[in-house]
Amino acid sequence: MNNAISESELIMVVRTKALTSLHINQTEEGKFRITAKLNNQEGELDLVTFRKTPREWASLDRLVKHIQEKYVGIPPIILTLFQEQRNDHMHESR
Repeated sequence: MNNAISESELIMVVRTKALTSLHINQTEEGKFRITAKLNNQEGELDLVTFRKTPREWASLDRLVKHIQEKYVGIPPIILTLFQEQRNDHMHESR
């Protein structure tokens, strides 16, 4: 993963006030992932584990608790929930 950031790197970025925004994205499977935007970098970085796979949380409650414990002083968070694409024509009553 090229555009990735580790937990320890993200903590350092928060401490040095280099974090522009934190984005929580819900996956199609209903899990939650974090991406970070830094002052000095284009695009967003995916938070990854030691094995360089995306870090995921099963519930938003657990993720919020993790954020509150690890990332003190972060900017506002953007939350994007997954929504299946609906074909409204299929849902019309006949």
